[in-house]
Amino acid sequence: MADRRKRYILLAFLVPALSFYLIFWISPVLMSFFYGLTNWSGLGDYDFIGLKNFKYLIKEGTMFNSLKNTVTYALFVVLWGNLQALSLALILNMKLRTKGFFRTVFYIPALFSTIVVAFIWSYVYAPHYGMIYEITSTIGFTKHLNLIGNSATALLATAFVETWKTSGTMTIIYLAGLQNIPEEILESAKIDGCGAWRTTWNVKIPMLANTITVNVMLGLIGGFKSFDYVFALTGGGPGKSSSTLMYSIYKMAFAESQFGKAEALAAVAFLFILVVSVIVLLFMKRKEMEA
Repeated sequence: MADRRKRYILLAFLVPALSFYLIFWISPVLMSFFYGLTNWSGLGDYDFIGLKNFKYLIKEGTMFNSLKNTVTYALFVVLWGNLQALSLALILNMKLRTKGFFRTVFYIPALFSTIVVAFIWSYVYAPHYGMIYEITSTIGFTKHLNLIGNSATALLATAFVETWKTSGTMTIIYLAGLQNIPEEILESAKIDGCGAWRTTWNVKIPMLANTITVNVMLGLIGGFKSFDYVFALTGGGPGKSSSTLMYSIYKMAFAESQFGKAEALAAVAFLFILVVSVIVLLFMKRKEMEA
């Protein structure tokens, strides 16, 4: 009797959280799938049109272009973001007198809001008066670099801003992981004749497997939800060269009032991100076990 009462009490505490989850998460997802099968414009009535929205997205190339740009953006954020964060963490983990100062400096970008970061980098990238222009002009490079105005570079230039903003957080996570490695293991590696490079590659990085998984997933999440810097810096352009899934959904819904098509693309994005995230997480967990 006491066990049954305890179960009911636990269930009573679970119901509010479960209700919140169902109402504000599961319900909107299901409604998104439903409206993706209609011609809803955001206001008024709508008709059920089946898979026509999905056919339109495929025929116009919006779906595949947005998927390609999102995957490219996410890969850059994961690979470059983790590479620079790990490199910074390894440097900051050395016995430097000024390491406290540099730890603070490298973390500062993480404290800025998105709009501030976008404003700073819009000046850096400005083709006729920005920081890159001033540097290249000083060294005699006369060709103006318009990184966010060129379809070949706009997407990666925008993704670089994301890595600049998030590198401080990733660096702190890596630094915490490095400082949790027992000194006895590092000393044993030195006794066995391992130099700095071999110790880093064969000891430190394998022992950072859990930390790498955390930062890879953070980078993946940041890459897949890429909207803010695309919106602020390129507006999805030039053309559609930097238009990601989230930006395309926003543009269709709020700029073109095609909520049905936007919901269809949102459903595709949801399934795609869910599948890729699960695959990557399982892969990283397997690598952790191997390490």
